Amino acid sequence: MQLASLYLSAFSAIKDGHSLEVPVESAVALFLIKYLRHPVDVAVNLVQETSNEHQCQPSMSVNTKGFSCREIGADSLRRPAADCHLPVLTRFRGSGSHVQCVAGLCSVLRRLIKCSGEEYSSLLGFRGGCLTACAEVSLWTKFCEVDLVNSVNQLLTLQKSTQSQTDDLNDSVLNNAGKPSESVLQALSNVCRFEQHMKEYVRVHNIGKIRHETNQRIVEHKFAENNDMTLADLIILPCIHIIFEMVGFSALEKSVPVVSRWYKLVCSQDGVSDALCVLKPPVLGVVFPIIELPAVPSHSLYKSDPKRYRARSKLFTNQGEVECVLEAVGEQMAVPPLSEYPTGHQQPLDWFSLPDAVKPTVPSSRLCRKMQQLENLCKAVLEVAKSGDTIVDFCCGSGHLGILVAHLLPDCTVLLVDNNEESLAYAHKRVANLHLKNVSILQCNLDYFRGDFEVGMSLHACGVATDLVIQTCQKKKAAFVVCPCCYGGLQTNHKINYPQSRMFRESSISERHFLVLGHCADQTHKKLYHKSQQGERCMRLVDYDRCLQAQDQGYTVSVAKLVPSDCTPKNNLLVGVPHNC
Repeated sequence: MQLASLYLSAFSAIKDGHSLEVPVESAVALFLIKYLRHPVDVAVNLVQETSNEHQCQPSMSVNTKGFSCREIGADSLRRPAADCHLPVLTRFRGSGSHVQCVAGLCSVLRRLIKCSGEEYSSLLGFRGGCLTACAEVSLWTKFCEVDLVNSVNQLLTLQKSTQSQTDDLNDSVLNNAGKPSESVLQALSNVCRFEQHMKEYVRVHNIGKIRHETNQRIVEHKFAENNDMTLADLIILPCIHIIFEMVGFSALEKSVPVVSRWYKLVCSQDGVSDALCVLKPPVLGVVFPIIELPAVPSHSLYKSDPKRYRARSKLFTNQGEVECVLEAVGEQMAVPPLSEYPTGHQQPLDWFSLPDAVKPTVPSSRLCRKMQQLENLCKAVLEVAKSGDTIVDFCCGSGHLGILVAHLLPDCTVLLVDNNEESLAYAHKRVANLHLKNVSILQCNLDYFRGDFEVGMSLHACGVATDLVIQTCQKKKAAFVVCPCCYGGLQTNHKINYPQSRMFRESSISERHFLVLGHCADQTHKKLYHKSQQGERCMRLVDYDRCLQAQDQGYTVSVAKLVPSDCTPKNNLLVGVPHNC
């Protein structure tokens, strides 16, 4: 069995034999490794982050006794691991030189479980689906991977501030009445959300099977997702443990009784208490009375909870509202005509001369249209890319676009980035069959990608993913070539607010109005459908907002139609080039 390498951030060298300062994500990963009895085929590398940026980040102590760890400098990281925020896990695939690279807390911990043997496979839940969705689209993954970690970081930051203050009554922790400050209560708000989640009934894909096995029509939470302990419990537990240790279990037990019972239950599972000994959280230095926690919405953390989305189902069904929005936009926006096709200097691709492994593997009924889509984006990339560039295929799926570009541009480096493990496994096979040496494959979402590149591209990245791709390109001052999709999936999240452009925001177009446009933009799939023209107009308006936002960031942007335009209903091609190129 080939050795995998796990890379975790560390903010200090190991001191006093075993003590180490790490960010919360590294602490959670070390806790899981301890619980899994340190998988023998995983080498743990502690990457010393020494930049000023990381010195300001909150950290906590962990006990590395019993771990086999190697300490390395950040400059020792090489691609593809260096292109991702830690934690990262890499492993060579087969006998070739291609490296399998996974980044992001949930994805890395899922892979660790897979490296640990069949006895732990149940931690991945029903059909292995526990925490597979990325945080940008999954409320549950975001809670486990982002929100709870942020809560712990808030408390660690408060604890650090108390060390620099000499007042007995620290106003960052206690208010004038001697009660927890707003900062403390804000940090505890996610514990309240988890309390409410645990009070709600279980809502999972296999709820029918659980009802049958338990002989219960309504199933209450025993663990975080259902009646069995999963990876979600083992990510949430260390965060809740740190919070309880810092604030005081007795101060919170009566305010969050369901979470307290869950905490005791999970701690009683074999190996969990021993694994918690890895964590050495500080204390806030204040003895709190029983804390009255803030109220939170009475719904679970499942995206499908009808309590959260009952009203939304009626939002986009009123044609009168749609017409009012379009009228308001028309009065305030003069949308320029579409640009000419931006790839006129490129010759048509000779698909017959390309190796079979380069061609898309889709049903024959879709093959011609898929090749037309790929050719459009590929030719646009060939227009803006230069020899030696790094080109990233975001949301790449099985790598159709990226592999085609890598084959045609052997002097460029192509990175395939996606969060879908199964699709990337197929991409690895295709790259190996073609013997491409200029391709790296990264399993991660956009939050965890940090590499430098010159061109970013995406074909039908769903909904908000297109905007995250453009945002990632803008951070690196890279050109972008994108063909958006799933306009109805647009939703404000922790990275993007709609509308995005200054012109749209300064108009009377609200977020609700903009989401109406997005929903109607998906009504282009039937050319004979009477709302198709309305859908085309809405699609153009949404993409106009994207163009204006990119122009606000110093880009020259064009919007054209794919050729032929009927190769896909979502056929807008956006090409943006920064002014300094």
